[in-house]
Amino acid sequence: MKLLIFDIDGTLTSLDGATTRAYSKAFFEIFGKEPVTEGLSMHGRTDPLIFRECFERTGIPGNWREGYETFKPLYLAFLPDSIQNSPKARVHVGVRELLDILAASPDEFALALGTGNMEPGARTKIGYFGLNHYFPVGGFGDIHEERYMIMQDAVAASQEHFGLSFAPEETWVIGDTEFDVHGAQQAGLRCLAVATGGKYTTKMLAETGADAVREDLGRTQEILELFRR
Repeated sequence: MKLLIFDIDGTLTSLDGATTRAYSKAFFEIFGKEPVTEGLSMHGRTDPLIFRECFERTGIPGNWREGYETFKPLYLAFLPDSIQNSPKARVHVGVRELLDILAASPDEFALALGTGNMEPGARTKIGYFGLNHYFPVGGFGDIHEERYMIMQDAVAASQEHFGLSFAPEETWVIGDTEFDVHGAQQAGLRCLAVATGGKYTTKMLAETGADAVREDLGRTQEILELFRR
């Protein structure tokens, strides 16, 4: 049995800036300042880490973790409308076809999420496209700042949900950034990196040491053969 752990942003979907708009709106309403994001990379980062850096760069006084707990519910409240008003939001090429085939082979593949999003935000994002039913469990950015810990959570949650033990060499992380690759490597897992996020090319991803690199998740049979090795 193979465990496949999928990232969301840039891997499964693109939200046309919806996350940033909901984030900025909530941040301003709570703290009265536009978030300072210049030089801050959000690609592949966890929600707590992004918020902490943004909180500090913007010069907000107090404890960032307390600020984060205040920020989260308003951000989550703004996110659905932000996605709805993003005309270019989409599921990436090949994703639905691949997930349909994987879900139709429950004796061969188990699916989970592994994302830096807090779980309610993650579920809102893929729920907009009707993808939640593919992923009964996952690891999320509710607590952890480090991505490898999210992967460890995804494996643990999957083992509990499916009642199986997944060997590291039988577990794949599918993501679009160096953080996905390095998180997988630190957790001792394999990684398929896809250049659908807009920041990393296949050449850049290959240089991270990913086990496999593809332009996207199209060519379904080729992807399936990779996972079956």
